[in-house]
Amino acid sequence: MVLNRPDPDADTRRRRAWPVIMVAVAFFGLLASLPVILPALHLQLHSAAPSSRYGVTLLVAPRSPQAVRVPAVAEPIDPSLPAATLPTTNPARETAALSADDQRLRVMLHDAASVYQPEVVPFRGSLPTLVLTAGQGTYTAATLVQYGALVMLPHQAALLLDNVYVATNASLSLGGPTLRTLYLDSGSGGFASIVAWDGNLAFHGTSEQPMTIMGWDRSTSSPAVDVGGGRPYIREAGGNMTLTDARVTSLGFWSGRTSGVAWTGLSGKPSTGGATSSTFTGDTYGAFVSRGSGVTFRDDLFEYNALDGLHIHRYSRNTTVISSSAVRNGANGFAVSQATQNTLLEDDISERNSGNGFFLNGRPLATGASASGGSIAPGSGTTVEYSAASNNGQIGILAEGGTGTVIKGDQVCAAVTAVAVRDTATDAVVTGNTVWCHPSSGFTVGPYAPGTVLAGNAVNGARTAFLIRSAGHVEMDSNLVTNATVFGVSSRGATSVVTGTGDTFAGTGFRPIDAREGAPLPALYATNTAGWSVHAHTTFLTYLQFHPLAAMWLGVLALVVLAWAWSRTRRVPSHPYLASTQWSGEAWAITTLDAADEVDEADAEPPVASWPHATAGSGTGATSWDAPGSAWEVSEPFGRDNPARPTRNGREGQW
Repeated sequence: MVLNRPDPDADTRRRRAWPVIMVAVAFFGLLASLPVILPALHLQLHSAAPSSRYGVTLLVAPRSPQAVRVPAVAEPIDPSLPAATLPTTNPARETAALSADDQRLRVMLHDAASVYQPEVVPFRGSLPTLVLTAGQGTYTAATLVQYGALVMLPHQAALLLDNVYVATNASLSLGGPTLRTLYLDSGSGGFASIVAWDGNLAFHGTSEQPMTIMGWDRSTSSPAVDVGGGRPYIREAGGNMTLTDARVTSLGFWSGRTSGVAWTGLSGKPSTGGATSSTFTGDTYGAFVSRGSGVTFRDDLFEYNALDGLHIHRYSRNTTVISSSAVRNGANGFAVSQATQNTLLEDDISERNSGNGFFLNGRPLATGASASGGSIAPGSGTTVEYSAASNNGQIGILAEGGTGTVIKGDQVCAAVTAVAVRDTATDAVVTGNTVWCHPSSGFTVGPYAPGTVLAGNAVNGARTAFLIRSAGHVEMDSNLVTNATVFGVSSRGATSVVTGTGDTFAGTGFRPIDAREGAPLPALYATNTAGWSVHAHTTFLTYLQFHPLAAMWLGVLALVVLAWAWSRTRRVPSHPYLASTQWSGEAWAITTLDAADEVDEADAEPPVASWPHATAGSGTGATSWDAPGSAWEVSEPFGRDNPARPTRNGREGQW
């Protein structure tokens, strides 16, 4: 028997182990209590919400934003009326009229080089053109009257009978105490236009007596209507044009450069100028800018135009639109097109347009080599701030493509989508905006909108406040969601990576933070969901609403069941070919007896018959068929009262 000797060092090792155990317990206890200790010390494990991104100061979520106000001249005339409709004219006639007018301008450009004083130049198929050359000072209405292009009318009005072409370095100024209303002639003989080619134009009224510029159809004594043959317009190409206190209406047709009032720069020389306290109504485009530089619109109204209220087109730089309104236009309210740079829209209102309230199209003209050699650079630097978009036909503010787009401090009322950023929009900043009117989605990001920052936005009453779809990396900070009914934020698609801090989600729905379609769960820290009430009751209709494939297959099944039920109500008649087999006399029938029928086949006499040629008696005599290769006969008449089974060689015949 072996006895274990006590280890004299065991107690010593145990005493040495206790401090290590106590330190480990204290360390892990400290880690476990950090979420409680750090907030008490006003410290955070994760960084606080940033104050700026991409050089843009981020705003806090507005609680009670102030309504956007515009000057009286820019207030909508009657926003309750229907919006304008898109043009329905014949495209072939419109392009022919445009081509003819372009040809006229080319001739005027050629002739102006050899003309040294004002001269009327005829052109076949259009009204004559008065060419104004440089070196004669600023031309006025008196000059146009002198050369027969303008006829003065009572009440400080005048009718422009001829086209006017302002040549390089020449200037034309219209308006003043003697000219308050300018009519541009339109009729079967053509239409009058005012075009400055590297010249300068000015139209000016006063706030008490604004200047009216109107296309006029003399044949009907009414404002000119575009019926396919063109309509009067005003265009500045490569020079400076300003409108002050002007009321422009019933101008333009077909293209941007002939759309009403247009600033169109030349290659290497942009157009400049702008409009102040002016209105543009009933035109094709309210106003159009292409290759402009520093064109400014302030306190203007663009209402009831066939296409966009204001369209800022390609290669325009530093365009500014301040305190202006776009209402009831047939397309978008304000449209910023491709290849533009540094466009600012501030304190503007876009209301009840058929398209989008603000359409910011920053996509490049081409994605590679192209026949036209279009720029592959996206638009950049477009900003919409402290503006309002309400009750537009599509999206309140839509940003497609572009880099550095800023949507800041705006107020949007929409039924479907309030603000959307998508289609290669990169590094967009969406901050301090307010969304209401219970939209389906407040903010939609993606597909493919990497680097988007959503910070300090307030969304009230949306079904899904933030919808992120295959967008790339999206940052969400300090957003406020109230009264949501489905999701606070829903991330969808494997490429959607959502991070952020300090967001608040309140409402009643499925969940405040949702991920589906392979998307990782949004990594949102310091999120407040105390005001969210989970609504887990799922009805049949809500299940179908969020499972479109189930709804589709249910529809297919319902269609199959309805088709089966319909076919059961249309039974095949007992004799389906009554129209093609009309028997003389009594209708004959042959019924096949079941095995249970007690018929003595031996008593049946062999009939003589043939098929398919048949003759039938009245039902009381013998019936015979003559068929080659077989002999059939029936000695007894058969029919409804005497169902006999014909036999051949002692066997039953098959019918």
